[in-house]
Amino acid sequence: MRRYVSRPAWIKGLGKLRQGALVSFLVLGLLAVGDHPAQAEQKCPRVPTPVTSLELGSRYEKGDASRSELDQESNAAVNKALRPIDLFVRSVAALSHGSSATKPSDIEKRRCLYTALATWANAGALSDLGTMNAKLAISPRLAGIAIAYNEAKARTPPPSKQKVEIEAWLAPLGHKLESFFENDAPPMASQNNLRAWAGLAVAQIGLATNDDEQVAWGAKSTEMVVCSADEAGALPFEMKRGDKALHYQLHAVAPLVVNAVRLKGHAADSFAVCDGKLAKIVDFTLSAVEKPELAAAKAGTEQSFSMGSETLEPFQLAWLEPYLTYEKDERALRLAKKYRPLSNSNLGGNLTEQYSGD
Repeated sequence: MRRYVSRPAWIKGLGKLRQGALVSFLVLGLLAVGDHPAQAEQKCPRVPTPVTSLELGSRYEKGDASRSELDQESNAAVNKALRPIDLFVRSVAALSHGSSATKPSDIEKRRCLYTALATWANAGALSDLGTMNAKLAISPRLAGIAIAYNEAKARTPPPSKQKVEIEAWLAPLGHKLESFFENDAPPMASQNNLRAWAGLAVAQIGLATNDDEQVAWGAKSTEMVVCSADEAGALPFEMKRGDKALHYQLHAVAPLVVNAVRLKGHAADSFAVCDGKLAKIVDFTLSAVEKPELAAAKAGTEQSFSMGSETLEPFQLAWLEPYLTYEKDERALRLAKKYRPLSNSNLGGNLTEQYSGD
């Protein structure tokens, strides 16, 4: 088992992890560090050794109130510490793929997914989050794990023993996350994209464990962030992020839309709250992707996408696939087609495959 502590001196120049990368590599079982007999017997891919403890510093320059200026050494150290967790999330997302409930290869992948999750569960993975930044960073990863589990579970029930182990692991992680955001998270983090991701993670854990309270908290968190948007659909806490305002608007809209779609029939309609503001958020986001100057006008500075320091990536648009199941938006469809396949492991993997069948 591993303990990771983020220290800026560790590493320089480590590139940012891309969502959806290495999926086929993982499925083939060519990447990993943990070796488990059950996996070898089932010919499952190996998975990273469980990370039980995590301590992270900040990615950002000291004194940067907008939290948009990255400290390159600190950012690299954070990425290094999160790497085995991200690889694990990608591996389980890849194993959840396959729409058939009867195809032997799809069933086998889901059995491997349950083995991987049970391995981390039995090790008490992610149980010791030693710093505030570790607690802030874990929500998207837990969301991806819970969604992958729910996707697999809907088609192939897990073995009884592994079901108990996995759900007994996920439930307290969700409760800890909920408590942190209610009581200890910084004011901005408790209301911005980080709260949106926490809402997605807790709600999806609630669905996995049949915990109505967690589902309700996740839905209310989505509602909180949705209702904070201005009349144009811009999220105010993201518009404070300087040249990264559009970047963080995209980062926030993803868990909002995915949670709204996945909670349909389980909680109040998130698309209906605050007079349908979620649709306005989507509309503003799509408009700003086409014309970043719209976000620049809100943020008061030119955006990273306009300056060439950032390029729009498919993983940033993966939420379009579930959105298109709710709203037949021609502009959203055109953008989705341009960037497909759309995959983001923190949203459950290949969302094009899951939602559009392409």
